[in-house]
Amino acid sequence: MKTFKKILIANRGEIAVRVIRTARNMGIRTVAIFTETDRHSLHVSQADEAVLLSGKTLQESYLNQQQIIHIAIGRKADAIHPGYGFLAENAGFAEAVRNAGLTFIGPTPQQIRLMSEKNKALELARELDIPVLNSVRGNKNELLRKAKQLGFPLMVKAVAGGGGKGMLTVHSKAKLEQALEKAERQAFEYFGNGDLFIEEYMPETRHIEVQLLGDHHVNLVHLFERECSIQRRFQKIVEEAPSVFIDEELRKKLYSAALKIGEKVRYRGLGTVEFLVDKNGNFWFLEMNTRIQVEHPVTEVVTGIDLVGQQLLVAAGNKLGIKQKDVTIKGHAIEARVCAEDAERKFRPSTGKVKKCWFPETDGLRTDHFLQSNTQISPLYDSLLAKQIARASSRQQAIDLLSKGLQATFADGVKTNIPFLLQLLNDPHFRKNEISTSFLIDFALEKGQSLVPVAAAYLFSHLFRKKAEPEDIWQYIGFLGQNMSFRIWIDENEFELNMRHVPKGIQLTFEDETYIFRIESQTNNRLILESGNNRKVFFLQDKKYEMQIYYSGRMFSVRSNLVKEQVRIERQVIKKQTHFQEQVVSDLFGRVLSAHVKSGERVLEGKVLLLLESMKTEFRILCPQNSVIKKVWVNEGEMIKDGQLLVELAEENLSDQSQFSVTSDENFP
Repeated sequence: MKTFKKILIANRGEIAVRVIRTARNMGIRTVAIFTETDRHSLHVSQADEAVLLSGKTLQESYLNQQQIIHIAIGRKADAIHPGYGFLAENAGFAEAVRNAGLTFIGPTPQQIRLMSEKNKALELARELDIPVLNSVRGNKNELLRKAKQLGFPLMVKAVAGGGGKGMLTVHSKAKLEQALEKAERQAFEYFGNGDLFIEEYMPETRHIEVQLLGDHHVNLVHLFERECSIQRRFQKIVEEAPSVFIDEELRKKLYSAALKIGEKVRYRGLGTVEFLVDKNGNFWFLEMNTRIQVEHPVTEVVTGIDLVGQQLLVAAGNKLGIKQKDVTIKGHAIEARVCAEDAERKFRPSTGKVKKCWFPETDGLRTDHFLQSNTQISPLYDSLLAKQIARASSRQQAIDLLSKGLQATFADGVKTNIPFLLQLLNDPHFRKNEISTSFLIDFALEKGQSLVPVAAAYLFSHLFRKKAEPEDIWQYIGFLGQNMSFRIWIDENEFELNMRHVPKGIQLTFEDETYIFRIESQTNNRLILESGNNRKVFFLQDKKYEMQIYYSGRMFSVRSNLVKEQVRIERQVIKKQTHFQEQVVSDLFGRVLSAHVKSGERVLEGKVLLLLESMKTEFRILCPQNSVIKKVWVNEGEMIKDGQLLVELAEENLSDQSQFSVTSDENFP
């Protein structure tokens, strides 16, 4: 069997760690590349060799083809694995790697050119009599004219797009020009190709994809399907394998269509053929991704096949060691993407330095991540921190296991979307599989539901921590044998609870409901309580006047009148006063995409002053009131930080207006 001696991984984050893991198991040495920002990322410490990239921007570092190939040659690598994103579907890069005498771990440049450009892929599907959605193509002016052929709503898409970039839903003709401009800008920014097309919009559909694997010797198999309908901003959030929605007849049709495409282009390596499917079983070809997918682990855990290992074997020239009849599915798998986002603030990107991180180790649960102490989460890259994958014998059991895993996951230093994921996994419609690609449009994050467990964790930590054995705690605080009331402040909200002793635990009463908690274990900052046959995991941090408790994906600030050392700190209530706001300040880390005003210009309330980007998400900075622009303090392309002055305003005796806010571009246009 042929194999590589050493490979360079032209990527970062969890996919770089994932490739290193399989390469090590196969006896292949690895070379990691990294920027100064990524110096403390896990892939840097786990690779056999690591090389610092020169350059500060993406174009100068992870997208610098010449520098990456030069490093690979200098380190005597045999091949380059591109991961996903960045250069993974760049045919020019694949060709440059081959011309340098190295192996590109992926399909041929010709296959990438044909399938990664959506227009060409759609034409191929039509030739093979595979259904596709109605669409029109052309330059921006032509698309404005041709849009009436499709009607509204419609989709604007980048020809070379992926990951939801250059992709917008447009509900009216008035918004189309603005959408085309934004999509074109994103397409140039992320793919170097501003070509667009428009396509009919199908709201109540499912996103089903088929995993293909081929070799140099015209062998091709499918590895079943994945359900990827839970999406936000056209980016997948939760993925499953197999889909419990489609029946065997439809399943065979999808496999047949995917294999027909793969056979036509004599596909090599991993590739994913994506479809939209409606409730009646009609389906349409969307695109083919010519790389490993973010969601590949759900296929791995239900088939038992290491997809990265297969990539490496195929790229080295080996014949597939897998025949279609040998590929089987065992159980059900579900994956959730843990992202650095503040779910309570409209998924605002969260940046910072990870101080500590905890991931559960449980049978049936897998976590792919790149975090360790001091890992920097930068606005330069996407927000994905980790993927947690659960496999069980049924969909419901897999959802339960994933929910428990996420509750026991914590990254100290950044906020995550875990509260949102937990609510989603426990949503009755999701559990009944009543989902579509539009499912998250009206799905709002609910707050609360954590008061009593957080209060219990606080009590166990403060009152009982001097005793190592939970059986002895009541000897330490015997006065709690009687009912007692106490006040507690959680995130500045005051509550009154009743507490009394029960064997090896406490009973809390709140609003006539009673809850019993018993301690299972407490080590360092991690506390596990049992309540009603459920395990509840908490992470605790003592501060001077409060305790911070991380539970169920959220961080709570807690204090009580039971602890003498703590004092209640009243949050000052500041009366809102109407005043002229002279400074517009950033409340995120990111980059200036464009400035829409200049010094001396008169602007009205609500006008866009600046367009910012953080973690591949765009934000519009709006003018807080009618003003005159005194000075714009930032330039296009400049990196900005939280609290930085962006624009200075001058009053012109105009009416004062509302407070400044950063408005998410999620529903714009």
